[in-house]
Amino acid sequence: MSIPLSNILFLCIGNICRSPFAHGLFDKLTADQGLMRFKARSAGLLALPGNAATSLAQHVAAEYSVDLAGHEANAVSRELVGWSDLILVMEKSQEDMLLTDFPEANGRVRLMRHFARFGSRERGIADPYGLNYEAYRFCYLDIEDAVTGLIEFLAASKTKS
Repeated sequence: MSIPLSNILFLCIGNICRSPFAHGLFDKLTADQGLMRFKARSAGLLALPGNAATSLAQHVAAEYSVDLAGHEANAVSRELVGWSDLILVMEKSQEDMLLTDFPEANGRVRLMRHFARFGSRERGIADPYGLNYEAYRFCYLDIEDAVTGLIEFLAASKTKS
């Protein structure tokens, strides 16, 4: 990415599992590392505003010291897209949906795993909604790999500027 990155939007479908995981972890890691110039928000393509993160998402995140108790779902909007320097989606189909409704996001959208440190960077992150604890835990760890890689990328770009 050639533009300075400050505002990151994590996007999934309902904004109650995957994007809250990414947003919560990103906020924790940037605070821990003093990277306060980077801001994150999360939203869903089909979110019902105000919905809480699922109880399993809250439980799994808490096991990794990420608090999702106060999370409220947001629907993606023109304002959020305009605010974002980088939009990270969980699946390729979400990029397609986003660009259909918000073509101005073109060039700022990447798969979440674009920043992964391990495994494929071209696959999506599976949706755990409606599944069991292990599916949520696997999803969280998958997102943790990508968010950690993103933080490393941002920290390295900070030292270059």
